[in-house]
Amino acid sequence: MSISPRLTLLTLALVGAASFSTLALADGDKSYPSFKSLAGSSKMIDRDIITPALEKKYPKLEGLKSHWDEADMDHDGKLNQKEYDDYVSVTH
Repeated sequence: MSISPRLTLLTLALVGAASFSTLALADGDKSYPSFKSLAGSSKMIDRDIITPALEKKYPKLEGLKSHWDEADMDHDGKLNQKEYDDYVSVTH
């Protein structure tokens, strides 16, 4: 018994589409990156450090970016490690 070429192509297309959808639509990391990974050698981070690529990798960063003023307790426009740690320690 042989399998028709059309059926084989259809099966491969469906498997490929399902695999692509799973990879393309997969959620990023469920946690926040460490402060050090964002700040590097700096002691502060600003809102511009959160790029669309980082938001895709760490979806929770989008929430931080939109609630920046709440996290920035001293209202200097930047977050120090304590402000960042305080924000990420609370469920949002």
